[in-house]
Amino acid sequence: MVKRALLSTLLAITLSAVALAETYSVSAGTTLRCRLTQTVSTKLNFQNDPFMATVTEPLLIGGRQIIPVGSTVDGHISWLVRPGRIRGAGEIRLTAEKVTFPDGRTYSLNATLVNAYGAEGAKVQDEEGNVRGPSSRMKDIQEVGLAMAGGGFLGTIIGGFHGAVVGGAIGGAAGLADTLRRRGKDLTLPTGTQLEYQLTRELVITGDAPRQTASVRSENIR
Repeated sequence: MVKRALLSTLLAITLSAVALAETYSVSAGTTLRCRLTQTVSTKLNFQNDPFMATVTEPLLIGGRQIIPVGSTVDGHISWLVRPGRIRGAGEIRLTAEKVTFPDGRTYSLNATLVNAYGAEGAKVQDEEGNVRGPSSRMKDIQEVGLAMAGGGFLGTIIGGFHGAVVGGAIGGAAGLADTLRRRGKDLTLPTGTQLEYQLTRELVITGDAPRQTASVRSENIR
């Protein structure tokens, strides 16, 4: 009886060691979905500020949850430009650095942001993952146009055609000066913004992974 119990214990230890030694390879090109846990803005943040997001969909291999929901993605703002007085759009690049599982395991992450949802006017614009905010250029042009029209109207009343030309020029110059004085609208990614990262390098996960039901959506991973 003692020998049987000892053998059972040794077998359990062996099986545990085998499970912990398992490795899973998540291929480059796989999409990882997460949500920001804090607001990030061109107005409030600076380059190199950290950010954090929470994984919202698991990645599966063979019915096993390789990257579980609730894992955290940590990174930093590697690029930030406030909207200027001529260039009316802000930009942010959120570079992911690592993913941490609920059990504490941490892995380096090489990924590029490909989509961002839930932020007004925000759009990922290039292969580097830069998020560009709403542009105020059209609004600025409209404001200058209205100023020119207003100046021209007053000039017509005062001095006819010549007054209209002079008034329009003066009104347009005043409108342009006011536009140049003000910055464009800042880019804001609020808490809960959905981020989609695409792995740019294979991610190797080691250790045991809990089984999941087939109802959980699987990604294209090998």
